[in-house]
Amino acid sequence: MRFFRRNAGTGEAPEEEAERLDRAERSRQLVEGGGIPLEAEERIRRQQEKGGVWTSDLSVDELAALHGIGYEPVAQVLGSSLYRLGWINTGWNQGPGLGMGMRGAYSWGAMQPEENVALTRSLLEARARAVRRLLLEAQGLKADGVVGVRLKVSHWEWAQGMSEFTVLGTAVRKIGGPHESEPFTSTLTGQDLAKLLSTGYFPLRLVMGASAQQAVAIFGRGFGGYATWTNSEIAPFSRAMHQAQTVARQRIGLDAAQTAATGVVGVDFSSKVIEYVTGSEAVLGRIVEWVILGTAVVARSGSVALPPPALVVPLRSRRTADVGSTGP
Repeated sequence: MRFFRRNAGTGEAPEEEAERLDRAERSRQLVEGGGIPLEAEERIRRQQEKGGVWTSDLSVDELAALHGIGYEPVAQVLGSSLYRLGWINTGWNQGPGLGMGMRGAYSWGAMQPEENVALTRSLLEARARAVRRLLLEAQGLKADGVVGVRLKVSHWEWAQGMSEFTVLGTAVRKIGGPHESEPFTSTLTGQDLAKLLSTGYFPLRLVMGASAQQAVAIFGRGFGGYATWTNSEIAPFSRAMHQAQTVARQRIGLDAAQTAATGVVGVDFSSKVIEYVTGSEAVLGRIVEWVILGTAVVARSGSVALPPPALVVPLRSRRTADVGSTGP
């Protein structure tokens, strides 16, 4: 009788372990190529099976609004990208005196706020990968669009220097077709999508703008230093924040222009401040990240008619208790 030796750590037979490792390798290759993991592809196939139950993060009001304009939910879709913030070239450094008889220290670097190009590129790439994976899931579900897309950035103590960018939304499909050749992606809620279509506009895709600006400020005595005992604006940091906002707004406009969009709606933004070491307690170094996410829209002929409004009499008042029955 033949006995199969199992892995002492996992309890798997050699064939099972080989299959698991092969799946992990295929999934790794898919992700590194900018695609979605193997498990996500299998989940999409199961969702397309007859009798599958759809999932969503829609509210009841959103679901009703979407049905009113001829759309139905298909499934939740998501995309994520985990990136590591490695060494940042801030352009600033400080060291001891140059000679034996010299006291103090020397320093060099950019005193005026400027963009950290490498970090900005990482921000744009991480978000683009996450959005791309969300779109791939929507295409696999044969959806016509994704609504309610929101961006979430997560940080953990066990992953120092790493950030996960996750985009989550609900894939929707036209009831009865015809279907779109490429799903649209938007930050709009179900109600906002209904309003947008009723005005003759159609969503195209998510557009983004990002910028990471770095700046230093010197505290203490000396030329250009900020006193630590008075209330005053730290001009380099204020300029870095303003420059990050300005550049991010310009880039979201350029991104929308590449899609031949008429405009951008549903704009949301997030910001973050990163502290970096300068080599001196009197010199503070900061990097300001600014990210803007919105929906590019285009004017189209033939607006969608909204369902007629219905008169609703609420039975609960904000000021009084529930209205009781006056009948016998």
